[in-house]
Amino acid sequence: MVVSKNALACPPKLEDYPKGKWLQTTCLLVLMLGGWVMAWLWQMAFTYTVGWFLKKKRLELWNGYLFRLFSAAPVAYLTPGVRLRVTKTSWKPPRDVIEGKKAVIVAANHRSFMDPFALAGGLLPLETKYVAKAELFQVPFGGWAMYRAGDLAVKFDKNKNQGWGTVKGSTKELLLQATDQLTSGNSIAIFPEGTRMGFVSDKALEAGQHESKLMAFKPPFFDLAKKLDVPVVCVAMRGTDEVWPVGSNMMRPADIIIDIAEPMNPNDYATDQEFADAARLKMGKMYQALCKDY
Repeated sequence: MVVSKNALACPPKLEDYPKGKWLQTTCLLVLMLGGWVMAWLWQMAFTYTVGWFLKKKRLELWNGYLFRLFSAAPVAYLTPGVRLRVTKTSWKPPRDVIEGKKAVIVAANHRSFMDPFALAGGLLPLETKYVAKAELFQVPFGGWAMYRAGDLAVKFDKNKNQGWGTVKGSTKELLLQATDQLTSGNSIAIFPEGTRMGFVSDKALEAGQHESKLMAFKPPFFDLAKKLDVPVVCVAMRGTDEVWPVGSNMMRPADIIIDIAEPMNPNDYATDQEFADAARLKMGKMYQALCKDY
């Protein structure tokens, strides 16, 4: 398999990707929008039947599963020209994690808006909660489904970090939401780089000089993992940016490969920063291996 020259570029260059295709773009949007509606309808049906007998977090587990199944998975697996594969050596979540009896934090590299779709599709039947801009929860059907799924809202300040800096105090609120989910047994997925590779050029340039070839990991969720004794599962994804590059609204046909590592024990690390740095190195090695071996 030929690997894109942008796979290890820090930052990747839009002109080095193939031209976008209307077929992939149209099909992806139809699958995404249709999936939002379908997921929300199933959530409503489930909530007002079986949901009457479930506790809130248990209901959010099932509503989240319905959202990933009907929204993320079709985009990841049914978009023409896009092929998603999970490596045969990937970690398989045990039954207690899938059933929401024991939580993990899934941490993945971030290169594209395609990442949440690919990650959610690749992790199924494991359902995880995602962090999203608070404004997205107001989007008809998609935002409504995210809310019922128990996804985590964070408020961004449009005047900070090109619109991706958080409002003062919102990170604390986010971590409280995350604590509530994790202590209930619901798993969470994060992108610890904080933004997509190439969106902020300074961070991308720093990543190019680091042996991981990833941007620096933000430590708050690693601190939370230590406090709650929740394992962290590193996931490396290659090819999502080849489908949907930074700076483009057009999709391209490409292969996406996902590798899922064994959980990292938070008690093996003295501080949250040490934990975050170790995860960065581990994930970076996984990603670089995908660029060479697949």
